[in-house]
Amino acid sequence: MLKITNQKIAEHNYCDVIEYTLLAENGFMVKVLNYGGIISTIYAPDKTGKFENIVLTNPKFDPENVPYYGAITGRIAGRIKAGKFNLNGVDYQLAINNGPNHLHGGIKGLDKQIWTVRELSDGIELSYLSHDMEESYPGNLELKVSYRITADFQLKIDYSAKSDCDTILNLTNHSYFDLSAGVNPMAMQLKLVADYFAAVDADGCTTGELINVAGTPFDFNYATTLSEVIAAKHPQVGIVNGGCDHPFVLKQANIALIDPNSGRTLSINTSEPCCVVYTSNWHEPQHVAVCLETQRMPNAVNWEQFRDSVILRESEIYASHNIWTFGVMN
Repeated sequence: MLKITNQKIAEHNYCDVIEYTLLAENGFMVKVLNYGGIISTIYAPDKTGKFENIVLTNPKFDPENVPYYGAITGRIAGRIKAGKFNLNGVDYQLAINNGPNHLHGGIKGLDKQIWTVRELSDGIELSYLSHDMEESYPGNLELKVSYRITADFQLKIDYSAKSDCDTILNLTNHSYFDLSAGVNPMAMQLKLVADYFAAVDADGCTTGELINVAGTPFDFNYATTLSEVIAAKHPQVGIVNGGCDHPFVLKQANIALIDPNSGRTLSINTSEPCCVVYTSNWHEPQHVAVCLETQRMPNAVNWEQFRDSVILRESEIYASHNIWTFGVMN
């Protein structure tokens, strides 16, 4: 039996900021804000049965949420080079809000909107209408995102959207995972099956080059400790301030994160073709968690090989399905 409660935690631009708590009988708990669809808390047990929050969050509500803790990011997750793209022969210029590039939907992206919330039997559904030319994106875009939990320690995140004209769309959740709950986050081990990752430039934007992971610190085909990646000598490690901030082209739908110390595990099953792995390189202090952003390729609209994946035609329905399963090592 799932218990759903909510409380007002703040007010922003004359709107109530509400935190929804999804609580399973076994103690598994997820908290979500109507602001930006932010996942503020995930309580999961370690090998001794101790429950702790294993995602980073702001200690109190912060409308800026500069690290994008737990937020729905879009309309386009990641960077668009120079904020420029062309669609159906029309040039669009988006806001430049990250160096010379456009990042995570702009100055007031989906992460900074109040979403309408509807309670479900096993979670909540958030909806938002992004108006035509909001943040300079074309099309009136109807969005729905659901968060549903189970007694098997699963959080299911589903995205759907439709537009009244052709547009571009690439959504993800920007949670920062620390399965150690503050003890030693970079001792976590990551496994994802991918032959290639996308190179990035000094401004963090994909360059249009795919690099084979073989012989690089970015080979996660076998469980790799994150601290090894951070310490590695490789140009693509240094260019992102030490660590990983790169998209991987997935060969399999499953991603695994393991913390040997607490025994906690996270398995992600996704319908998305890519995963951006970000080891919180620009944090102060650095390397306090890892983001696993399942999505389409960043800057895909300007990369012919991946361009079609982020174009949402007027007659189409955007859909993305993701299951996060939390557990403990045997």
